[in-house]
Amino acid sequence: MNSLAPAGTSRVLWAVAWAAAAAARAALLWAPGHPADLAAFHAWALRLAEVGPWRFYAPGQFADYLPGYLALLWPLGFLVHAWPGAAGPLLKAVPASADFAVAALLWRLGGTRGQAAAAAYLWNPAVLLAGAWWGQAESVSVAWLLGGAVALHRGNPGWAGVLFGWAALTKPQYAAAGTLLLLGLVRGRAGLRTLAWSAGSCALTVTAGGLLFGLSPVGLARLAVSASTTYPYGSVNALNLWYLTGLNWKPDTLPVLGVASSVWGLVLASVAIAWVAWRVAARGDPAVAALGASAVCVVVFAVATRMHERYLFPALPLALAAWARGYSGAALWVALSVVLLANLAYGFAYAASFPQYATPPWPALWPVLSGPASYGAALATVLLAGWSLYAAASAVRRGRGC
Repeated sequence: MNSLAPAGTSRVLWAVAWAAAAAARAALLWAPGHPADLAAFHAWALRLAEVGPWRFYAPGQFADYLPGYLALLWPLGFLVHAWPGAAGPLLKAVPASADFAVAALLWRLGGTRGQAAAAAYLWNPAVLLAGAWWGQAESVSVAWLLGGAVALHRGNPGWAGVLFGWAALTKPQYAAAGTLLLLGLVRGRAGLRTLAWSAGSCALTVTAGGLLFGLSPVGLARLAVSASTTYPYGSVNALNLWYLTGLNWKPDTLPVLGVASSVWGLVLASVAIAWVAWRVAARGDPAVAALGASAVCVVVFAVATRMHERYLFPALPLALAAWARGYSGAALWVALSVVLLANLAYGFAYAASFPQYATPPWPALWPVLSGPASYGAALATVLLAGWSLYAAASAVRRGRGC
């Protein structure tokens, strides 16, 4: 009997837990979200309702998001136009709803601890802050990623590629995590055909999504590159290695030990990604793939430049997926939760330090979060990267022994 999810646990109790999680999100929808992000989503939704997706991207029109999330904002634009007073809750309902898709996929992927993993995700303070309170799109991209993992694990590489493609169109920052999931879920040389089928389906999906918005593959690539240059800083409120070196909101062209911080970040992140990919590739084990993808998310967040405070988010549900299948201890995802919450709280409080973006309770928390506590959290992030790599290597060894 599993002590975390006893066989006799009533389905009614789980339904109550999910209903309570929905009620908590419904309340948070009416809290002031992140003013700058919601203002951008609001403007984009209205523009999409006015001109449609094929004319959305135009000279002089700022939009640093790819079509994946904008496709969801398109129908919302009509609702926002009809009920402007409910714009904030309507926009935040998208990531809040995606939380339940992620939870359902964790339940399906998680085996005997699947229910517990889903509940741990739904009631995680960092998840509640990022989606229903903040209004950001991280959970939407994670839902596509986990959906692709489930499809590939169940022998549907074509659908897996479609879902991975929408994940890339929503948050291309998490492409490394999606690649690790793909590599880790195929098995042996026979998996090459599956990998090729998924990759081809993914490429077609990305191309189709770009064409829907009037972008050729070259145009879509240019947009992705342009979006990556919007914030060319060592750190964008990410409590990581570059925050420790004093490069928060400072150009990542500044040298560290004679080399530009952007080069250091690229080299360190690339080495870590290659090492994890070599360890997990062709194992065909969902837990190993998930833990490898989680480790890559943590390491990239810790050492790469231009990281925003939110970009650690996918590491948490991916670590929960591995824990649910017994491949890591709860301490890892609990530590991830604490570090992610610290990063999100810092980002929210930073925005609230500007009078035009001040919403309670963040101005009162800014003096605390911006002091020594932020450097402690940044150091914890770097240490967590090493722990995540060790956990991924341990999972590979365990998988070999099964």
